[in-house]
Amino acid sequence: MKTVLIEFSKYELVNFLWPKLIEDYGFDKARQIISQAIDLQKMHGTKNSTMPIIFSGTGGLALIPIQMLEKENFKISYKDNQVLIFNLKRKSFQILNESN
Repeated sequence: MKTVLIEFSKYELVNFLWPKLIEDYGFDKARQIISQAIDLQKMHGTKNSTMPIIFSGTGGLALIPIQMLEKENFKISYKDNQVLIFNLKRKSFQILNESN
């Protein structure tokens, strides 16, 4: 497994990546990507330790340690079904609180 370090302090916390995901993939496919990310967390993640991340340019999925965000001084009240959408080109990320 490959480990990648993301310095979130170099990226902007935004609110437009979810609508951009819908624009790029369509609503149904975007919801499916979110659902797959949550399933990945349920199958391979650790509650209160990992969070699924979606790479918005590719729709790729991974799990990241929540501590990566906490050490960058982002105050996160972690909840189940929370997903981080990340866009490398736009140097931005969004935390999405998905409801079932």
